[in-house]
Formats: sequence, structure tokens, C-alpha cells
Amino acid sequence: MRTELDMELLGQTVQDLYRFKQGEVMSAVVHLGMRLELFDALADNDGATSEALAEATGLHERWVREWLHAVAAADLAQHEDGAFALTPEAKATLTQPDHPAAVGGVFGPPITHREIDRTAEAFQTGIGMTWDEHGAHTCHFQAAMGAGGQKTWLVPVILDSIEGMTDRLTAGATVVDIGCGAGVAASVIAAAYPASTVIGMDPSGHAIVSAQARADDAGLTNLEFRQGVFDDLAQVDGVDLLLTLDVIHDLPRPGDAVRSARTCLADNGVWFVADIKTRGGLEDNRVIPVLPLMYGMSLLYCMSSAMSEPDGAGLGTLGLTESVFGELTAAAGFGSVDSREFDVDPLNRYYEVRV
Repeated sequence: MRTELDMELLGQTVQDLYRFKQGEVMSAVVHLGMRLELFDALADNDGATSEALAEATGLHERWVREWLHAVAAADLAQHEDGAFALTPEAKATLTQPDHPAAVGGVFGPPITHREIDRTAEAFQTGIGMTWDEHGAHTCHFQAAMGAGGQKTWLVPVILDSIEGMTDRLTAGATVVDIGCGAGVAASVIAAAYPASTVIGMDPSGHAIVSAQARADDAGLTNLEFRQGVFDDLAQVDGVDLLLTLDVIHDLPRPGDAVRSARTCLADNGVWFVADIKTRGGLEDNRVIPVLPLMYGMSLLYCMSSAMSEPDGAGLGTLGLTESVFGELTAAAGFGSVDSREFDVDPLNRYYEVRV
């Protein structure tokens, strides 16, 4: 461990800290651009001046001009002779919600003082926040983090990797998405396989309201949503495909959840689990390019949820290693666990679990 001050590293640390603050501020700037539909308007008006964009949006020109300067300074927009245009990459990620790289929905309202105060309190009490406690806006950004990819490759790549599953779903199967969030994955599966019955379950009332609205808008009659937790899987049986996407590490009692998952499966049923592709401890995880984001998200959301009950397991965003998941499934009596990774989803590791 170093103990002497390195003046060069001191300057770098100051820059890094201001970059962290810059990220906080620019997250709010991007949120405003999404909320006020400025990115969409700019995408539709390549080479627009601030006056033209203000006229197109009905917003005040001086505020629009400063916003344009901010997004151009962040290299999200190009600037030439007083005219602005989104970069092609910003168009794809911020104005095309079905693009697999879309991330615009991630920029919901910034973290509130209430959430910061509540998290500070958790340091004293040990009891964190549930996802539902964060409010409706959080379920929307949570869904947005994986929505583009799920719409693009969940059916043709991920589910098709399960031997025989595409045929079963086409013929008509029972699918349960436990921890469905705002219902993106469940809606994608229901739309792709109209002969199958799809049930989405989540403990968050905010998430279920959002999910049901999504299903109603799409007119999916083979899809329903219920507020519930893993214990509520006792209400369903004969499940051909149980889906759990980025959920296990959030649970206060993952062992109980894994045991509940085993009870609802049909003969030859499959539990298909996705979770963050953690490597283990801090040093092993340094290969992850956005590692500070992962641990920060864990502190504010994932580990907080996993500590939201007394004596919670507290796995957190990077806590469900292959070995930990293997121990949980073995203790629950599962017979096989096959792990796999996909180039289309560098964030997650997938597990095909069978009795």
C-alpha cells in the first residue's frame, strides 16, 4: 500500500473526481433531453440551429441553446457554423428505442435526496430499500437497461439455445417470468409465441402497472401479470419455461427463491436464469469496463434490495458467481446446471437449470 503523496496522481485524482461529478450533471442533461423530446427533435432536424430547434419543440431558445452546447461538449452532437446534429451513435442509442444498443430509458429522473437519505440510514440499520420503494421511475429505467437487447435477441438467440424449447413454445407451452419488472421480456415471448401462455410476476406494484399497460397496448391476450414473489410460484405448476433475468442477486433470501423455483416446473421443464457475469472478488472484476458503475448500482439498488429484510443475503450486483449459484441449485435439489455466455449480451451469464 502506498503512503506517500504522488503529485501526478493527485492531479489525476482531482480530474477523476470532477469527471464523476460531470457524469452526475450530464445524466440530468440527458434526462432533460429525453423528457423534453429534444433528442428526437434534433434527430428529425439534422443541422438545426438553436432557433430552429426551439421553434420545432415550442421551447425557449436560450435554454435550448445551452442544452445543445452541453450535449455537443459531451460529443453526443456535432456542431458546425451554429448548426447541430446528433452523431449517428447518439441517434441509435437515444432516439431508437428498439435498437439493441438503446440506453435512453436508463436516464430517468436523477437519484433523489430521499433515496440518498434512505441509503445513508441503511448504513446505520443494515436494512436497504426494495426496488418498489424507489418509485415508479426506477422500474422504467431498470427495464430500459436491457430492453433493446431483449427485443432483438432474446427469442432468436438466447431461448433458441435451449434444446427443443423453440418447438415447445411454438406448439404452446406455459412460461413464467418471475421478477418480470416492467414486462419487456414477457411481452417479447408472448408476441413471438401466441400459442403459449405467458405469466409475468414481480413484487413491485409499480412494475406490474407498467407491465400490464405494455401488454394492453400490444393487445397480447396470451399474457398476464401478477404481483408476487418466488413463494407465489406455488400458485402455478407445470411450467415449461421459468425465466429469471437479472433477479437472483437482488433477493434477500436467494436460497428460498431457488427452492421455490424447483417446485413449479413441469416434467422436462427448464429454469433459465440470467445474472451479471461476475468474476468473483474486486480484483478479478477489474476487467469489467464499468466496474465503478456496477458497485455503485449495487450500493444504491441491487445490494440494497438484497439487504431489504433483516439478515438479508446481500449478494449485490456482482455477488452471484457461478460457484455461488451452483451451491444454491445443488442445495435445492436441481440435477444439472449448464452455464453459457453469448456475444450479443456481454453483461450477463446464462444458466440452463433442470431437475
